[in-house]
Amino acid sequence: MVMRLKYFFIFISLLSTRFLFSQGDVEVRVGGFGSGDFASVEDILKYPSVTVVNRNASNSNTKLISYNCSFSNMDAKRNPSGTTVLKNTTYALSEETIALLKKFLPGEDFVIKDIQVEVVNIKTGAVEMIKLEPISVKVAPKSGGSQAPVKIDYSGKLMTGKDRNQPVANQKVILQDENEQEIQSAITDNYGDFKFTELSSDKSYKINVLVTDDTKIKDGQLYAAKPDGTIIRSFNKTKKGFTYELLPVELTTLAREKEEDTSLKIKNFGASKDAKLTVIENVYYDPNSSDVKSESIEKLDKIIAAMSENKSLKLSINSHTDAKGEDAYNITLSEKRAQKVMEYFILQGIEKGRLKAKGFGETQIKNRCKNGVDCSETEHQLNRRTEFNFTK
Repeated sequence: MVMRLKYFFIFISLLSTRFLFSQGDVEVRVGGFGSGDFASVEDILKYPSVTVVNRNASNSNTKLISYNCSFSNMDAKRNPSGTTVLKNTTYALSEETIALLKKFLPGEDFVIKDIQVEVVNIKTGAVEMIKLEPISVKVAPKSGGSQAPVKIDYSGKLMTGKDRNQPVANQKVILQDENEQEIQSAITDNYGDFKFTELSSDKSYKINVLVTDDTKIKDGQLYAAKPDGTIIRSFNKTKKGFTYELLPVELTTLAREKEEDTSLKIKNFGASKDAKLTVIENVYYDPNSSDVKSESIEKLDKIIAAMSENKSLKLSINSHTDAKGEDAYNITLSEKRAQKVMEYFILQGIEKGRLKAKGFGETQIKNRCKNGVDCSETEHQLNRRTEFNFTK
């Protein structure tokens, strides 16, 4: 189902007298898409299944047993009966749910609701059912994309430490197929980065890290991250090291993220009942310059076109820098860059009263790369960003 919820993670933090079921423990995706995504029915039906994974990222004393949900429109008038999905499995959508989906029109909400996870305390055997918030995906126009599985390169990063911010360097990482046969291997660089190539988006893999030097892994925890330093989830411990199940849902999501249509996202927001939307873009500048580089103009033009079509939209342009350079200098530079973008919008016909611009410098770093920390350029790039915050 075309729900591209940026790695559709359900983040929860629920505390009871018996359980601590924490943020990031459960990942649920329908056809590879998650809450908040815009997905055409056509794309949703390319991969008509529900995938549920127990991440168990923070509590080794509990584990997920099962997952229950039902599928419906937001008004709950069309609501097939719920079903139970076993942990770490993929469940095909029923014919009833598929028939329901085919009747949806662009702009409607496809909702996964009545979500419950059944958790067992490994030590006591006690079981508890915990209810989660509904997941909503807005139906978008047809994409016209191909249904064939795609090949994708997978780039990852190994992190450890209490704050999950210490890279694991010079560590062998092994990729196995579904039969646990080694098919690729890599050695992490000084920033913990590794890469596997030509993975099929319709297959499952295992990433194994065999640890011979215990001093590399702090507090006995290993985490998988994106190359920009964003933590995805924790590895599961094994007798010889750590393992990570890389499912088709994650690979198809990565492939779709690269093809995200910003203009469609803004257009659908304009037609929705949502009050806010944030779009993050890498608007490029030369070092120490506030002039927008030519390769970024196309991105800005898409946003301008969407605002020209929907006059009710207002926009805050927020510019951010990495932690290189002096703090005060970065504030000034980011303010100049935000103003330059706003000036370009005004020149293209967007009314000044619909626009605001502000620079935040390095005050909102999104990863470990604060002052004095040695980071890769990919990690620094996560912070050199412009956030476009839309309201109505």
